[in-house]
Amino acid sequence: MFNKFLNIRKDRNEKFYIRNYFYFILIISFLIIISAYIIEIFFKHPPCKLCEYQRIPYFILIILSPIGILKPERVAVLYLSILLLFCVSLIAGFHSLVERKLILFDTGCTSINNNFENIEELRNFLEKVPIVKCDEILFSILGLSLANLNLMISIFLILLGMFIVRKHGQKIQK
Repeated sequence: MFNKFLNIRKDRNEKFYIRNYFYFILIISFLIIISAYIIEIFFKHPPCKLCEYQRIPYFILIILSPIGILKPERVAVLYLSILLLFCVSLIAGFHSLVERKLILFDTGCTSINNNFENIEELRNFLEKVPIVKCDEILFSILGLSLANLNLMISIFLILLGMFIVRKHGQKIQK
């Protein structure tokens, strides 16, 4: 009876760590998305294509985190969150290399409306459309671009998730 109680307590303890990891991911993901939109809207720094790609896994993590909070025994959700963070780190790492001009990346500029009647319509269209290049750092904090910060945050969250999987994830699966 006492051993059964200890096993239940250990199981609750393992779930506690996984649940808190998902709370942490939810808060961090939400703060990253909110800060990106604050910089975009209030500071008038539109995102480049790679910045927009980095947001996608965070949106998925915001949707996925409540599942991990409510069902911490589903370790597959933990693995999926680590995979999504790995995707963020790949995109952010690539973006950091592009910003430092170590890798060339050209997204190209295409317009949705290619039917311009005259040069004046084209000029008016181009004046309204912000052109943001992926290889320019428009906003930095302490000399680090947002892609650099995003890379560091995602690597930290990956390492934390791997630590939790190693210490606690295997025990819940049994």
